[in-house]
Amino acid sequence: MSDARAKAKFKEYTVPTAQSEPYKMVLGPDGNYWFTEFAANKVANITPAGKFAEYNVPSAQAEPSGITVGPDNNLWFTEAHADKIAKLTTAGKFTEYEVPTASADPSVIHSGGGSVLWFTERGGNKIGEITRSGKITEFTVPTADSEPSGICIGPDSAIWFTEDAADKIGRMTTTGKFTEYLVPTLSSKPGGIAPGADGALWFVEFNGNKIGRVTTAGSFTEYKLPTASAGPFVIDPGSASLLWFTERNAGKLGSITTGGRITEYAVPGPSGGEPSGIAAGGSPIWATEFNANKIVSLTP
Repeated sequence: MSDARAKAKFKEYTVPTAQSEPYKMVLGPDGNYWFTEFAANKVANITPAGKFAEYNVPSAQAEPSGITVGPDNNLWFTEAHADKIAKLTTAGKFTEYEVPTASADPSVIHSGGGSVLWFTERGGNKIGEITRSGKITEFTVPTADSEPSGICIGPDSAIWFTEDAADKIGRMTTTGKFTEYLVPTLSSKPGGIAPGADGALWFVEFNGNKIGRVTTAGSFTEYKLPTASAGPFVIDPGSASLLWFTERNAGKLGSITTGGRITEYAVPGPSGGEPSGIAAGGSPIWATEFNANKIVSLTP
């Protein structure tokens, strides 16, 4: 079941820096929503009341991308162009760590519990581990040129990730043992991935225009989006039985229940601003509008 005409209450806030390209987002430990500004080379936050604070990344043209909250309650993010992983305190202090592999293109980062975080290297074709002190260990993905993209920790305590160019979902143990599963839809371009409350992993298929579900045993179920060529981009757990995702091409935010019911919400504006990042852990839901240079909140 689906409802592509769902109505909701939206609020939009314009990012202070023009053409900043707000990208990925996370709910911070301070209750604010932190996001990367891909083009402006900044990391910023917005309070629930709509007040912004922006911080300049030390490395020039770093292209800040994925962002997460670390086990130390700091913000950790990837610098795609600078080939670095960075830490940012809620007070605005940066520390940067160089990724060993040149042209690694670190993409998405996720806290791994304990004292480590895990990240994908689209260019390096690797999964990286970084400790709180900045020590980096890399593991090469078995499929060459797979362009690992999204990443999360599964209910089995393994690292699960998407292989954008290989149409695969990967699983890696903390010791570096890999298992790969081929997504049923060819040329699906799997992107964001997140654990569901049902004990499975949920992911988006940017080209396949579907939301996918894979069990820890490798069994797939796919759900087609009501809107054609929507371009689902990232996905984030919401309430107990709900996950939220962005539809970058369609200008919509969507939700899917663990039973497969999809609801879509059209973001205001002519194109919906290319919603990219989303933080669904609180209420309302917050997201970035990459092309419109805005942050949007949604109360379903």
